[in-house]
Amino acid sequence: MTPPTQIAPADQPIGDAVLHNRSQVAIASLAYIWVFSNRNGRTRRHNFLPGTNPSVLLPFNLPEPARKIHAFWNTIFPGSKRVMTSRGTLLGDNCDVRPPAEYELRKGGSFSFGGGSTSSEPAEPLKLMLDGVFFLDGGFAGPNRLGSWEHTVSAAEAYGEWASLAREAGARGTPPSAFFERALSLSEQTDDGRLPPPPPPSRESVPPDPEPIRKHERQWVKHQILNMRKIMGDQDTMARVQAWADAPVPRFHKLPEVGRQETAPC
Repeated sequence: MTPPTQIAPADQPIGDAVLHNRSQVAIASLAYIWVFSNRNGRTRRHNFLPGTNPSVLLPFNLPEPARKIHAFWNTIFPGSKRVMTSRGTLLGDNCDVRPPAEYELRKGGSFSFGGGSTSSEPAEPLKLMLDGVFFLDGGFAGPNRLGSWEHTVSAAEAYGEWASLAREAGARGTPPSAFFERALSLSEQTDDGRLPPPPPPSRESVPPDPEPIRKHERQWVKHQILNMRKIMGDQDTMARVQAWADAPVPRFHKLPEVGRQETAPC
């Protein structure tokens, strides 16, 4: 079976590689790991996650024109390539496949997926590993040590739960203030009221515990809604949350494994 993505050494300085999307579906997000060697011979790694901001996978706060722009500039089309640097940036855009249509135009054209921690300590990049690849249709592939599957799916479920509650309240004629009182009473709370941090990535070849991730994403969605409520008021916020039920969320599903994708930098 042909792997959906291919990483090859790039004709670039040390620490760069090229990703080539060889699948028939655009790549929507990436999680990856760079492994470095320090001067003392020890290795360390930098993790790069796409996060759960509004995107083509989580389009709950994106109107249709913005979704079309995201679909061109923030995905990797079939046949398109990206330079992946050990600094955690992806260089390039889909213009290597086709130019943007008029409705896809925006100012600028830079491309970047996520980010991660960096260090000033001298180190030499040894290996690049794809940990999780989400495709535009919701397909996912990768060992998932960083939990990008759990983060994305948990965020989608949290948005959907709030949308269902808002739709139910609207159908019953529940006042917006009463909806928020009930919905917030059902949401999970932490002892100090702050967002629970996401769990640290696993050092083993297994995904992290999904429950802390689920809790973190539910709290994050609630945090966004409370901010909207402060700015927009109860009525408009409830209407916005109701509209999330119509967001075109893909059907998330895991793809069969086709072999590990990793490379040593040139």
